[in-house]
Amino acid sequence: MTRRSAAGVRRSSTAANVYIGAVIAVAVAALVLSWRIAGPPTDLVALITLTGLGILGVRLREPDVGSRIAFSFISIVLIACNVLVGPTGCAIVGGVALAFEPGRPPRVRAFNVAMTSIFGVTGAWAYILAGGSTQLSDLHGAGELLVHVGLPLLVADVAQMLVNALLLSGVVRLNSGVPFRRFFVQIVSNSGIAYIGYGVIGFLFVILWGPADVGPFSAVLILAPLFVARWAFVQFGDEQRAHERTLSALVAAVETKDSNAAGHSARIAELAEWMSEPLSMGTQEVQALRYAAMLHDVGKIGVPTRVLRRPRTLSLVDLEALTRHSSLGVKLVRDIDFLSGSLDGIRHHHERWDGLGYPDSLAGDEIPLISRVIAVADAFDALTTDRAERPAFSPAQALKQIEQRRGRQFDPHVVAALATVVDRHDWPVTTASEEQLDQMRGYLDHDDPIAWEKVWTAAPRSGQIVQDPEPATRRARRRRVDGIRDDPRRIPDESAVAEQVRAP
Repeated sequence: MTRRSAAGVRRSSTAANVYIGAVIAVAVAALVLSWRIAGPPTDLVALITLTGLGILGVRLREPDVGSRIAFSFISIVLIACNVLVGPTGCAIVGGVALAFEPGRPPRVRAFNVAMTSIFGVTGAWAYILAGGSTQLSDLHGAGELLVHVGLPLLVADVAQMLVNALLLSGVVRLNSGVPFRRFFVQIVSNSGIAYIGYGVIGFLFVILWGPADVGPFSAVLILAPLFVARWAFVQFGDEQRAHERTLSALVAAVETKDSNAAGHSARIAELAEWMSEPLSMGTQEVQALRYAAMLHDVGKIGVPTRVLRRPRTLSLVDLEALTRHSSLGVKLVRDIDFLSGSLDGIRHHHERWDGLGYPDSLAGDEIPLISRVIAVADAFDALTTDRAERPAFSPAQALKQIEQRRGRQFDPHVVAALATVVDRHDWPVTTASEEQLDQMRGYLDHDDPIAWEKVWTAAPRSGQIVQDPEPATRRARRRRVDGIRDDPRRIPDESAVAEQVRAP
């Protein structure tokens, strides 16, 4: 199966090339104007030292030390440049350092050089306009250093972060169609705390260099601990990648057994992670969600192949075998330590908000949040995937189907989060060739709420698939459902939920 954008094709890169050219022109203009207004950097020792540190920081950058984490100290160097070498020096250090960035195509390298020069110059001028001092020898005492160096550096730090986010959001919008606002907010929210840390370390760097009169050796005192931290982060990244390989092996085993679900787990993990943002989930919870989403169907390994691939004339025994896959999945992975936080997500991703799901008939907020997120993502991906009996729904059509079931099958808050994600992201539908469609005729996609409801509805008439629950079980479930419906706290007003989740 292949994924096809709702727009059909990726946006042309022509506009992105024009944008990159404009960014390069602005960088050159900023360098020339800074040279004419502020003059060239006068401290050549500082310029050479900081340029060398910048190159070293770029060359030793670790881009992947785990989910959404990268490690580099080039920003610390640029913060120090604001004080030690001025606007022109900042442009030179940033541009030269990024010119040595490894493994980048010329087009990307040119943009990164220009962008770094621009936000370096921006930070330096912000520092000056905020009253920052470049004559460190004239400052005495912690109070003067804080007022005339620390606070202006904070202003410069924020300015650099915002310019970096603006320039990156523009090129990503033009090159890949990602909404500008969404990408900008994502960068600021993900890197804001990191930039505060960069600013503090940069301030200490400047204090050691100037008032403490340590000079270039301050680079060793500041950056040596960062190299140790980098080593620790790399080890953490290696461990995370080992985890990902373990997950990939398990997912491959599932997709080998159920070839009609190829790529499904990876798509659910991506969609669930997107949905975690409007739901304000924490870092650890997002990681547990991602792992659970990737492995939510791992229990299919224990389901007979004939049940996964045969036509829909399933017996009650067959259906029971299929519905056991969520609890089987937990049994398969419960001894893997790093998945301990994901077990509930795997077990309960087929529970329903109204209590009529499986395996434990949980209802409402008794269902773990990560399970509720996976349930919605699972159904949405199933609806936007080609099947033999129907073409894939568009994202808007699939969302409408999901919204019709909120408050019954799905958590209204999570459905509202999905609506936010669909509005922000370009979700591609998953298409299948004629040969693939022919092979999947009769295949029951148990994640498709429409297909599953048809099976459930047909059961009492034909007796082939499922029977009504035993009276005691049915009464217990009905009490649970009535309890939810009668308690206004359990199902919030849908319009209020939508507004709450959609709010920036």
